[in-house]
Amino acid sequence: MQLKVVGGGAEIIPFTRRSDRGARLSLRDRMDVATWQESARQFGYDRLVIHERMPLDPEDVDSFLSIYRRGEAWSRWGIARCGATVLAWCSVSGMDVGRYDTVSEALGMLFTGTAVGTRVRGEVIAAF
Repeated sequence: MQLKVVGGGAEIIPFTRRSDRGARLSLRDRMDVATWQESARQFGYDRLVIHERMPLDPEDVDSFLSIYRRGEAWSRWGIARCGATVLAWCSVSGMDVGRYDTVSEALGMLFTGTAVGTRVRGEVIAAF
């Protein structure tokens, strides 16, 4: 980082842009969450909360979705974007559930056991 002096002695400090590694929930992902918000209640989930990246978070942490069962203080499931796919995991055990093309597909799989309204392409990730 270099400081530049211009005209009246003002200093312009160039800030480096944070790299976008495809880890942030996209607008489409957020729209999928909004679409599922009401339907989640019929499956026993009362909160779908998007957590935004905080300034002191590690570089590889960005926005992600936490899914809470009715009456529970801790999230049951989590979903985050990982490049072209989204990763779903169990927040209770820490085990990955799988990778999906869309947040909607991941939510359908978590809530109903099938990818509702999409083609099934989820990859099951073996934990052991």
